[in-house]
Amino acid sequence: MKKLKLRINAHIGCLGTFNERYVPGGYEEALSFEQMLSIMSGIEGLSGLAVWYPGHPLIDNPQKLMEKLSGYGLAVSDIGPDIWSEPAFKHGSISSPDRKIRKKAIEIVKRNMELAVELKAYSILLWPAHDGFDYVFQSDYLRAWDYMIESLNEIGSYNPGVKVAIEPKQKDPRAKEYIEDAGKLMFMIKCLDVDNIGCALDLGHSLFALEKPAESLALYSKYGKLYQVHLNDNYRDADPDLVFGSINFWDTLEMFYWLGKCGFEGWLNIDTVTPRNDRAKMLKLAVDFVKDYEAMANILLEHQDKIDSNLQSGNFVDNMALIRELLFGGFKNHR
Repeated sequence: MKKLKLRINAHIGCLGTFNERYVPGGYEEALSFEQMLSIMSGIEGLSGLAVWYPGHPLIDNPQKLMEKLSGYGLAVSDIGPDIWSEPAFKHGSISSPDRKIRKKAIEIVKRNMELAVELKAYSILLWPAHDGFDYVFQSDYLRAWDYMIESLNEIGSYNPGVKVAIEPKQKDPRAKEYIEDAGKLMFMIKCLDVDNIGCALDLGHSLFALEKPAESLALYSKYGKLYQVHLNDNYRDADPDLVFGSINFWDTLEMFYWLGKCGFEGWLNIDTVTPRNDRAKMLKLAVDFVKDYEAMANILLEHQDKIDSNLQSGNFVDNMALIRELLFGGFKNHR
């Protein structure tokens, strides 16, 4: 029987000030890096930190960063290139019509690949945030596609031993992103000449793209391309990074069941913002929800043969009756 034993990480943005366009100064007082690490180290089940380059605390001194995290019982889980916060990338990074801008983005990604080796990170995250468009008659779609293929082939070739996870998103910051959903991402990967470019499944992005997260996860995994999973929640209309586990119960449970079936070995990344609530408590709540879903999925995995038999015959009613009994049967005495 397969059993989930998941590794959970977070990033320091989960404990940030949460400034936005309506409240540009943020909702909270800034915490020091030490304060953030202290909070994270006190949350049972949280063992990794996702970092980025450039700009992350101590990122220019990898050895010191690793030693600092080790003192708090944490390790670097994943790393991501910041190719979105500079104004230079406003018209795209890996798809930019300006060759110098594309080159700048590629060099940042390559540096992240070097740091991934030094920091012993599982993979790197590539979020092509500005690679998209806002209006009709604004983009040369085919040229942008070719630039992305060219950029990703150069990136993947730089170190074939480093996993590079691309994160699709329908919109934000652009009105429309080129790599907007699981299907577009998988098609792009199939067009590449390298084997180390894969997928990051962001639960919130999948939900508001109106995908079934479990289906996207299963397809990524089938082709050996599931490198990262990011956890947050929403109402399927936007990406506010609400606390994981708080809204879409059944879709999330199904995704965790498939995490077990697929034998996922990477990290689960808590990727939430909580501007109006206690940051430390909300991060702990998210981690606790991950452990709850892990426990429920493991109960279901004990009955995988029966559940999968029902899946193969399309037998929803018997499957849900079984799952309901397994998870909620203990409530009978309280009716």
